[in-house]
Amino acid sequence: MYEMEQITVQDILKDLQEHYPGVVEVLYEAESTYCVYADDDTLWKMYDELANFFQTVEFNAGDQERCYLRVVMKKNLDNF
Repeated sequence: MYEMEQITVQDILKDLQEHYPGVVEVLYEAESTYCVYADDDTLWKMYDELANFFQTVEFNAGDQERCYLRVVMKKNLDNF
């Protein structure tokens, strides 16, 4: 059996920035939960294009706060 390569938060950030240049930070929270910081337009675009991969999503785009998506990734992505 082969050991799967560990994917780091830096890997995720780099990949997201290639597709969504407005992404400025990705934080790992727990299990399959990530918080992605970006401008409002970038977050909406990500949500529209990636929603099928998310189990739950929290969107924060307040005027006085940093904009982010807190996502819990679906555990089984085999059907995508």
